[in-house]
Amino acid sequence: MSEAPRWRLMAPHYLNIAQLPDGTKIEWEHKETNRESGRAVRKLYPVPMLLDPESPPDHNYPGEIIVAQEAEGAHVLRQDLIFYGAPTRDMEPLNEAAEAITEQHRARWVHPIETLPANGGMNEQEKAFMATMMAAFAKEVGAQINPAANTSVPREDYDELKERLSKLEALLAAQQAAATKAPVADTARRA
Repeated sequence: MSEAPRWRLMAPHYLNIAQLPDGTKIEWEHKETNRESGRAVRKLYPVPMLLDPESPPDHNYPGEIIVAQEAEGAHVLRQDLIFYGAPTRDMEPLNEAAEAITEQHRARWVHPIETLPANGGMNEQEKAFMATMMAAFAKEVGAQINPAANTSVPREDYDELKERLSKLEALLAAQQAAATKAPVADTARRA
């Protein structure tokens, strides 16, 4: 008979415990009575239990919490807390069976923040998405713009704009010259 998959808890967990070592089940019982028939209906719901490795009352071994999963043909140690569900990233596998189960679930534990590039930028999936979006945008904008249309400025408008620009440059130069002369006159008057 082999040993059941076992893990050591490294952080607090809410786990669905099948039963405690003393045989106690962690369940919430709901009872209601039908008014017409008088029959009682009783339902049991499993309730997760908080297990904190920092809390000595939660320890089932000296200084630690060991949890196990029931497996067909596997032996569960008497003190282990039997849980059901998948292991988490904060559970340290203690045997080969637990290692195998942990490896099956490791791909689901990728945290979105931890997958961001360290120096900023985009990862490969984001780059592919942006390339697709830009291609779709270029396709739509290209359909709205007629490339055969003449987009050049008429010669008369260009000449008029050039003349206005030269007048503006002359006006700015005159204002700058007047501004540099004025402070000299003020200092001469004060002296």
